[in-house]
Amino acid sequence: MSDLAPGPLIVGVADRPEALVDAAALSVAARPFDLVEARVDLFAGQRLEGTGREACARLERSGTPVLVTIRSAAQGGRFAGTEGERLERFRAALGVASWADVEDDAPIVGEVAALLAVRPAGQLVVSHHDFAATPPLSRLLEWVDGCHRAAPGAIAKVATKVNGPGDRLALKQLLERRPERAAVIGMGASDDGLRVELAAAGSLLAYAFLAGAGATAPGQLSAEALHARLLGASPSYAARRRSARAAT
Repeated sequence: MSDLAPGPLIVGVADRPEALVDAAALSVAARPFDLVEARVDLFAGQRLEGTGREACARLERSGTPVLVTIRSAAQGGRFAGTEGERLERFRAALGVASWADVEDDAPIVGEVAALLAVRPAGQLVVSHHDFAATPPLSRLLEWVDGCHRAAPGAIAKVATKVNGPGDRLALKQLLERRPERAAVIGMGASDDGLRVELAAAGSLLAYAFLAGAGATAPGQLSAEALHARLLGASPSYAARRRSARAAT
């Protein structure tokens, strides 16, 4: 698994192949993201192929990892095929991409982890989503620990619907209790600053939609907006981006 740079890392989400092509066309210095998520379950045909696959290969060659997600319908995605079909599509996509996201309840989590284990700088994200509510802290801790147990070295990602101040507090406490290799996302009906706050507080990954793409979760910001706000909110993010610009 990868040696991860100091977070937060902005994940630019592509909900269609054209967004991957546009992202790859940007110079490295101009990219307001650290990696790109290919939401293959939202693509027509639900495969990474053609111009989208070529764009992923260009992104990887330029040093921007591609995170392949084929989200199950059970956890908010659109893929409703068999697990065997989903594994085959992960295997094909990981011929060019180096990261993948699979849910904590997926029967294929071990197989996807094995595919990434032989990839240079391969990294697995094991995720859990609740689009209705944020449970108590004790349950959130169980989810993170379960994600880490599912695949040693994985990043545990937890995304929940935020319905009130208590939910915001629970997600912040989760980061305090599980600061290592964890991504915590609060989904609200609109941008209320929580995504920026959680990223600045230590969430390793912060998701944002790419130019030419649409939001894939409630309250998601554009990559440009999230980048601009994190420059002011997260000293570690600002320092890392300054170093990256100086190196190009």
